[in-house]
Amino acid sequence: MVDGDGEIWPDVLQKAPGRGVYHCMREACLTDMNDRRLQPLKAKFRVNLPQQERLRQRMVSMLEQQLKRMFTRQRTSAAIGRDAVMHRLWNNVPLLLLRARDAGDALVRQIDDGLEKRARAGAASVLTNVPSRQWLGEMFGRDDVAVVAIDAAGVTAATANRLNVYCIWLASITGCIKGEER
Repeated sequence: MVDGDGEIWPDVLQKAPGRGVYHCMREACLTDMNDRRLQPLKAKFRVNLPQQERLRQRMVSMLEQQLKRMFTRQRTSAAIGRDAVMHRLWNNVPLLLLRARDAGDALVRQIDDGLEKRARAGAASVLTNVPSRQWLGEMFGRDDVAVVAIDAAGVTAATANRLNVYCIWLASITGCIKGEER
């Protein structure tokens, strides 16, 4: 969305009034976002350039706000921390796992092993890497969290998918590792 001052504002939820323009949210498009790619907007809107970095910051802010709202709703049913997540890995319900990019090597190996065993047993899991332990802690109202498991069966498929997609978009914009399905 472009406001009256020529500033570009992302509409992640696609609910803003009026018409906007589409921006591809694939990793390659997000990492390659620059003012040259925003130039075609000038044909339709009064746009002040350069503003690629401000747009990137706004996208990160909007995604983080939306994720925080979504995670707040999941807080009571989420398994937070290594022990709780390892216990949850043995259940046969579909899981969305959020793992901090700076999680320790031992935890990464444990989670990967647990996911491999779940996959062999036919249990669905989606692993999404998130920016950091501090970021994940903030999202769940804690100081520092390395891993969280959310029962995908406890939320609608659309919500679980949206959580995963928003985390992947955020990772792409901030340069973190993208999510992967198992």
